[in-house]
Amino acid sequence: MKKLLILLLMALFSCEKKPNPTPTASDNFDNPIDAGLLENKAINEASGLIASQKNKDYFWTHNDSGDENRIFLIDKNGKGLFQFNVEGATNRDWEAIAIATFPEGSYLYIGEIGDNNAQYENCAIYKVAEPTITSNTPTVNTLKNVQKITFKYPDGARDAECMLIDQQSKDIYILSKREKNQRLYRLPFPQSFTQTMTAEFVEEVSFSLGTNQAFYITDGSISSDNQEILIKNYLQVFHWRRQSNESIPTALKRAASLLPYTAEPQGEGICFSSDGSSFYTISEESDNKIPVHLYQSKRK
Repeated sequence: MKKLLILLLMALFSCEKKPNPTPTASDNFDNPIDAGLLENKAINEASGLIASQKNKDYFWTHNDSGDENRIFLIDKNGKGLFQFNVEGATNRDWEAIAIATFPEGSYLYIGEIGDNNAQYENCAIYKVAEPTITSNTPTVNTLKNVQKITFKYPDGARDAECMLIDQQSKDIYILSKREKNQRLYRLPFPQSFTQTMTAEFVEEVSFSLGTNQAFYITDGSISSDNQEILIKNYLQVFHWRRQSNESIPTALKRAASLLPYTAEPQGEGICFSSDGSSFYTISEESDNKIPVHLYQSKRK
């Protein structure tokens, strides 16, 4: 029923004329193309997407609530059957995945931040070193030495699906999903792995202005060079290019550019490619069992 409502709202939205700030020349993207049908049929509730830093032209994704504690690796055409179990983790409701690069290598961050009914006192983010695959890598693997960041909000439980990591400061930002004015929170670096952190409330933002679920924030991404931000709801993709020394909160207070996007049955995940030449989106399997595809929008 939820997905049917989203489809109806998509049809209504397509008939309305919405403001579209003009992006700069280097930030123009083509309309999305179908990059490929996902080969791994276990990926049926894809909620997050991030480009690998160690495996060229590959992407990490995961299912949301109800799945095992596992993430998947697929290539730029949706092919690949790699599954990595995250040792010691639980999947109450994984809704986001991000990556950050340190001198010792790249690390994946898996956000257990979904909370549809705003009922949980704490949320979690799992941090683990990104693996490199070779021709000898088994299809099923286990990620070990997983670190857990436990946190709570300063103003009560929240539902969220968007997690951003500043590639320079390594601060983690969480953007709430359901409010008309979304609430931005920060977990400053270094994050604790031993004590429950209280996220800092930073600001309210209001670029996704609808009051129904089609305008809920479903994911976001920071480019590898730390200069661009993508955030999406079910109908729109918002884009910011950060100005010199501009913080993420300051950027999100400015007007966004709207990028070309064809709404998927329940499109949630979004990320830049590792080289920034494209952005990709992924969706959950629809109520009508429409198979999951990966979509690519190339920079002009």
